Amino acid sequence: MPKWIQLPSDQLKYNPYQDAFWKAHRQRICKTCQIEYDCPPHNVCPQCKQRGDRRYHRLTLLAGRRGGKTKAASIATVEEICVPNSIVWACAPTNPKLHRYVIPAIQQLVPPDWVSSWSSEFLDLRLRNGSLLHFQTLEDPDQGRGQGLDAVWIDEVCELTDDHWNVLRPSLTERRGAAIFSSSPRSFDWVWENFYRTACDCKGTCKNPASPANPTGHQKGVWACRYSTSENPIISAEEIADAKATMPPTMFQQEYEADFVVFTGAVYGGQIEDQILRTPSEIKTIIPEWPDIAPWRQILVGLDTGADHPFGAVKIVSSENGLVVIGEYLERHRTFVQHAGSIKMLAANNNTRYAINKNERQPMMELAQHGIFCQAAENDQVAGIQRVASWLQAKQLWFVEGLCPMTIRQMKSLRWAPDKTKDGQVRKEKVFKKEDELPDCVRYALMTWPTLPKIPVNTNTQRDITKLPDEMQAAIQRMRKIDAEPVAKPRDITGDFWL
Repeated sequence: MPKWIQLPSDQLKYNPYQDAFWKAHRQRICKTCQIEYDCPPHNVCPQCKQRGDRRYHRLTLLAGRRGGKTKAASIATVEEICVPNSIVWACAPTNPKLHRYVIPAIQQLVPPDWVSSWSSEFLDLRLRNGSLLHFQTLEDPDQGRGQGLDAVWIDEVCELTDDHWNVLRPSLTERRGAAIFSSSPRSFDWVWENFYRTACDCKGTCKNPASPANPTGHQKGVWACRYSTSENPIISAEEIADAKATMPPTMFQQEYEADFVVFTGAVYGGQIEDQILRTPSEIKTIIPEWPDIAPWRQILVGLDTGADHPFGAVKIVSSENGLVVIGEYLERHRTFVQHAGSIKMLAANNNTRYAINKNERQPMMELAQHGIFCQAAENDQVAGIQRVASWLQAKQLWFVEGLCPMTIRQMKSLRWAPDKTKDGQVRKEKVFKKEDELPDCVRYALMTWPTLPKIPVNTNTQRDITKLPDEMQAAIQRMRKIDAEPVAKPRDITGDFWL
């Protein structure tokens, strides 16, 4: 049996954001005694000796590179295994990162005399208090399946997808376990959507939604914090200044400032965020009769069929102020009978036009058997994206946040694929095929609705003369006045002559 090695640890200096994270992680509430206590040092309520509930069961620590997020999260993980008979996982996106960052971070903290056994084959660390810490790589979502857990730590979680989380999450159910996430931000991804924005009252626009000044967050049980590399007290200001001067600004913002940025590779850039309707009053400005939908309004339903990949649909209503996405559907491994029933419920209007990729002949026939007659939409990807971008640019394509959250997330995360192959060959411009079902639905729907609503425009065609000399302006204005005067009709004298 190999021995557990304790690595030397760097000196830990005070960081207010890390300190707030540890305090949030330790908080417990005893429902019987109605008191709060910290765990550790108290594994159970100090009064009734019963196990209390966590105040926060989802904790997210986002920071710039070398900001100390892995160190802070590893300390919280070791605190978890200090509770006797706990079962905890420490995870990383890849096997190299697990061995380079996660395991060494724990080796700096756990002394050998705590250890009962260490298996380098199965990566199981058993402690003398009966706790088990298992190190797990998550290169495939199914690797997240396993035993019931008291806690899980996922380092660099933004490199994973929500599929990884959805597979792992049930392991925390029976023990009401905590999930600890640490990472550098990766744009407005699923981590931002599910764990950062939901911990904040201001919809993710402030820098520290759960800072020491605001430790409670927004959604019950969800805590989040974000800080920059420069706020790590061991990082020199000179090093930060050099990185800022030599790195691309957007990359510096993400890697050092821990900002949520939209890269140039994004298909729709930052246009989506400005087009989200969040409150009933905002929706009423576009659809006056909301929450009702007038029966005479045209409904568009864009469809993207699939068997092994998700079958998607979006519902769009036409208004005087543009098109509004007010519904979505995304399911997989279902029959066309089941899809058709759900899509009819989604449409819920007889005045509905269905749009689908013109090449999907067989799905058209299958849906027609169930009363859904689709209009073939042009499937040129680049042309369709330009159509959607035109509507966004004109501020006439809207998304109701509470009714189409998956559509908003996929529209934000849609990226152009690299324009060169690994061997350097230039290839045709196309979108990276990952979670693009609902954006495709929007694209097909808009390809059957080509006309933008009319916008009042300035019809004045006269040249601006304000910068010309005064004498020239006066002469031009006289000529314009003469030209604008009605021309008198010539007198008809033939009648007088014959008279």
